Amino acid sequence: RRLSGGDASLNATISADGEGAAEWQDWLEDETADQAGDYAEHDELEIRRELMAEAMAVLNEREQNILTQRRLMDAPATLDELSRQYKVSRERIRQIEVRAFEKLQTKMQELAREKGILEDA
Repeated sequence: RRLSGGDASLNATISADGEGAAEWQDWLEDETADQAGDYAEHDELEIRRELMAEAMAVLNEREQNILTQRRLMDAPATLDELSRQYKVSRERIRQIEVRAFEKLQTKMQELAREKGILEDA
């Protein structure tokens, strides 16, 4: 069923000034919309996710868990929390995190070069 109002054209002018008057459709334009840019961003994000998943395979389970909990969570775990969980010192957790991050970076750069995403320096 139709709404009670009549139909109106989006090409109708807003005011009766005549020449140079704006049309209703001019007000509908979304100047922020960039479908090509949005698609490219989505595509790049998907590629990065795939690279990350593939690169995480170089880490052992403990390194993956520590790195994920320290760097990839919305509310990162503290060194103290992880040291209690793994029964090691906070400094040891920090060392594992740093080493895991370096391994991950190296593998991601290697994979990006293999896939032609990153050029050799």
